[in-house]
Amino acid sequence: MTEVPSNHKEISIWFFCGILMLGYGLVLIITGLLELHNPPPTVLANLHPTLWWGVLLSVFGGFYTVRFRPGKG
Repeated sequence: MTEVPSNHKEISIWFFCGILMLGYGLVLIITGLLELHNPPPTVLANLHPTLWWGVLLSVFGGFYTVRFRPGKG
């Protein structure tokens, strides 16, 4: 049995990981901005970890989304 050549290209799993990280990052940024006005009752609330994690996830998610986007190459 022989394989029939296909014109379809595979989409990298890293592209989907990038989209997920970017989405979660944006949600965390919005949540972190809301927590600036009403901080949670935690010990490290003054460091704004939700906002920083959102920025970090958005940066990495944006990188992976652009780097592994379909049709690149």
